[in-house]
Amino acid sequence: MEIGSHYYAVLALCRMLGIKKEVAYKIAYSSEFVDDSLINRIIFKKPPRGVRCHFFGKRRGLDNTATSLPIMTIWTYNQKKIINIFVPFHFVPGCKGSLFDKKMRTFPDSPILKSLTKRAVDSGDPYSIGIILHVLGDAHAHQGFSGLISRRNRVKSLKIARGSVRGFMDTVISWYMTYLEWFFTRVFGRILPLYSHSHVGTVPDIPSAEWSYKYNTGISFLPEFKSTGIIKNRERYIVAFNEMREILTAFIEKYPEFKEDVPEVDSKIFNEELTKVVSRRESIVDWEEFLIRYDLLKDTDTALHYEAHDWIRTAFKDYKRKRYSRPIVWNAQASDDFVHSDWYKYYLAAREYKEHYDLQVIMHGVY
Repeated sequence: MEIGSHYYAVLALCRMLGIKKEVAYKIAYSSEFVDDSLINRIIFKKPPRGVRCHFFGKRRGLDNTATSLPIMTIWTYNQKKIINIFVPFHFVPGCKGSLFDKKMRTFPDSPILKSLTKRAVDSGDPYSIGIILHVLGDAHAHQGFSGLISRRNRVKSLKIARGSVRGFMDTVISWYMTYLEWFFTRVFGRILPLYSHSHVGTVPDIPSAEWSYKYNTGISFLPEFKSTGIIKNRERYIVAFNEMREILTAFIEKYPEFKEDVPEVDSKIFNEELTKVVSRRESIVDWEEFLIRYDLLKDTDTALHYEAHDWIRTAFKDYKRKRYSRPIVWNAQASDDFVHSDWYKYYLAAREYKEHYDLQVIMHGVY
C-alpha cells in the first residue's frame, strides 16, 4: 500500500468510527511512518533524561530504530537488515508450507500477525495500533511475496488491465513490465534481485489495479509456474480495511475514552474513495477533500496533511532535513521534551512490536 491508503484512508476510517482527532492522527501517522522511519541509529550528544540508551563505546544512543529500508539501493540487500527490519514490518511471514522460503511469504491470515494484532489492541497504545494496521495492509497488498531475496518472488507473464492504473510513473512502469517483458527479463531482471515485489513493480500498492502473473511453486531448483488468475486489488483493499475496521472497533470498545460523536458516513462511500482509479497525487487531494466534505476534519487541522519529518522535527532541536535523512545520526540533540515526543513513543511501540514478533517467529518455527 502507499500513502493514500496507509495514512489518509486509515485517518478517515478512524474518524468515521468516532476516534478522537488527536488519537486518529497518531494512529494514521504511525501507519504511514512505518514506511518513512529510515534512521536506524541515533547517537546523542547528551542523553536525554528518562531514556534507556544503548552504549556505543563511551557514547549513548538508540539502536535499531528504523522500520523500513531505502528502496533499491545496494545497502538494502543486506540479509540481516532485511530479516530484522524489512520482513517484520512489511512482509510478516505467513507460515505456510514446510520449506523456509515458503514460510516467509506473507499472507493476511498469518498466525504471527493475529498474535501481534491482539497485543496491539490490548496495549491501548495508538502508535502500536498504527503499526499493526500498516503491517496488516501490506500483508493483504503483498500477499504471496516474500521480503527476502528469494526465488519465490520470481514471476513471469505479468499482465495489467489497461485503465486500472493511473499516474505517469505507475503507468510507465506497468506498461514497460507488461509489454516489454522480454527486455525487462534480459536487462533489469538479471541485475535486479528477486526482492519483495520488485519484479511486478508498484502494482500491488495500487488500490484500483487488476493484474495477473505466474509464480514459482517449485520445490526443487527447477521452477514450476502457476497462474494467479485475475487479481483485483479493489477486493483485496476492501477486505483489508474491513479487517482494520474490526481492529479499531475492538480498540475503542476496550478504551472508550478515545471515542467521540462524529457524523455518520456510509462505508460504501468510503470503499468507492479507497478504490478509485486515480494517481497517487490525486489520491491525496481526494482524501483531503473527503475528510473535509464529511466533516471528519477541518481544513485548519494539521492532521489533514502528512509530512514524513514532522515527528523527527519536533523530537530533535538541531533538526536539519539532510542530516536527519541519514541511517545514522551523530551528536543528535534531543528536544527538552524528547521522552514525551511522538517520535520516541513510536520508537518504543516499534521496539515492543519487534520483540513480540521475534518470540512469535521462534514459536512458529519459522527460523
